[in-house]
Amino acid sequence: MSYITTSGFSDLVGSCEISGDNVTSYYSDTRGTGTVTNLGGTNLNFRVSFAGVTRPYVIHAVGNGAGNGFSGNANNNGPEEGEETWAATATKPEAAYAKGE
Repeated sequence: MSYITTSGFSDLVGSCEISGDNVTSYYSDTRGTGTVTNLGGTNLNFRVSFAGVTRPYVIHAVGNGAGNGFSGNANNNGPEEGEETWAATATKPEAAYAKGE
């Protein structure tokens, strides 16, 4: 399922695909396509890295009660271990048929 992502880290603002507890792809509006490594466990636990960024981001998030998104925190693994919010909201599904059909 497709999600729009938001975060206090601008590199993490963009979109991703999530299947169960795994992120299958990640796209940053500023950095392009990221490389995702799922870390396992329940909920979302994954690392994403981008070309030109020296450290990967680690995200831990839980699903919301409505079943249409996730929220949690992102860590940039930097010297000061900066942490910001992170969220993913499901995009609206496209109609399965064309208008008039």
